[in-house]
Amino acid sequence: MKLQSEMYEMGMLMDFYGALLTENTLEVMELYYNEDMSLAEIGETLNISRQGAHSFITKGKQQLFEYEKKLGMFSRFKKLRAQLEEIQTECGIIDRSSLSQYEAEVLNSIQNKVTGMISEL
Repeated sequence: MKLQSEMYEMGMLMDFYGALLTENTLEVMELYYNEDMSLAEIGETLNISRQGAHSFITKGKQQLFEYEKKLGMFSRFKKLRAQLEEIQTECGIIDRSSLSQYEAEVLNSIQNKVTGMISEL
């Protein structure tokens, strides 16, 4: 059974490093994690054995974790997103009634830019 957190993590790792996998490995990984297909369904769809599908997934996961260990792009992404969300929260708790109109406009502009950055991630 695939956990939601595992599906998210693998989906993100495939977004970052999927192009580095072989075409066949990426296809099996996408069917398993993005399309939520079972090993038997993947085997039937791609005309490979259930064990073959499992091997592609095991190998693909290992490669993705190795790329992340070496490059750390997903870790940096998570850290950046958390920092932006913290800035967004902190901007939201500032009492605007004590600010000048200009300061409130600048704060709103910062908050809007941070919100846009988060949505683009």
